[in-house]
Amino acid sequence: MRYKERSIIRDLVYQRVKELFNLAILSIRNNNIEFARKYCKLIKKLSMRSRVRLPRKVKRMICKQCFIPLVPGLTCRVRIRSEGKNSRIVITCLLCGWVHRYKIKR
Repeated sequence: MRYKERSIIRDLVYQRVKELFNLAILSIRNNNIEFARKYCKLIKKLSMRSRVRLPRKVKRMICKQCFIPLVPGLTCRVRIRSEGKNSRIVITCLLCGWVHRYKIKR
């Protein structure tokens, strides 16, 4: 596959991922967890099938264990931990208890 074709496919996948992620967040806000899980699994499958990396924002906002979009206050708890020079964002999924830790650059 040529570079131009690859970039066109990547752009289409990114548009679709953005649309599906917005639908997942809307369905979480409407208390429809199963639709949100379905949309997030579809995002993962779409990116794997087309061999396109997910954007970091989308990748970090989907729970890796239960495939739910992490919306602060609804489906996750967000805390900032500062340990000397290292600071971290700790995101805890409220449905399955999975903990995500991300470093913060200073």
